[in-house]
Amino acid sequence: MRTLVRRAVICGLATAAVLGPMTASGAAAEAAAPEPRLYAPSALVLTVAQGESAATAVPLRAVTLTCTPTAGGTHPAPKKACEELRSVQGRFDRLGGEETRPCIKIYDPVVVTAQGTWEGRRVNFEKMYANSCVMQTEGSSVFSF
Repeated sequence: MRTLVRRAVICGLATAAVLGPMTASGAAAEAAAPEPRLYAPSALVLTVAQGESAATAVPLRAVTLTCTPTAGGTHPAPKKACEELRSVQGRFDRLGGEETRPCIKIYDPVVVTAQGTWEGRRVNFEKMYANSCVMQTEGSSVFSF
């Protein structure tokens, strides 16, 4: 019993020693704290890989895309990609290109992936195209990087 009391006292003193300096600057920390978010997060990692499956392919290119509160990330055209995703409510399977052009019928598969969150929802998307020309034609600006 005596050991438990001693440990409780020691823990209390250690906590006071650690938190004591922090409470003095508590008002400053509260003033500098950011406002709570009023939006659901949208942050994605997009990849393009050579192969039929993301599980076996090594990514050739990868970018980040954030759409909320503002478009950003390492994607070369984040505003356009975010607008396109908003137009389909973040449903990657509904994305489609507007461009139509003939492609060579060579099978050289390319797989694209999107992982992260879209407006608070978890995203784990993968799609395979017959070759990079088909990806650029049938795909969207989201995967144009």
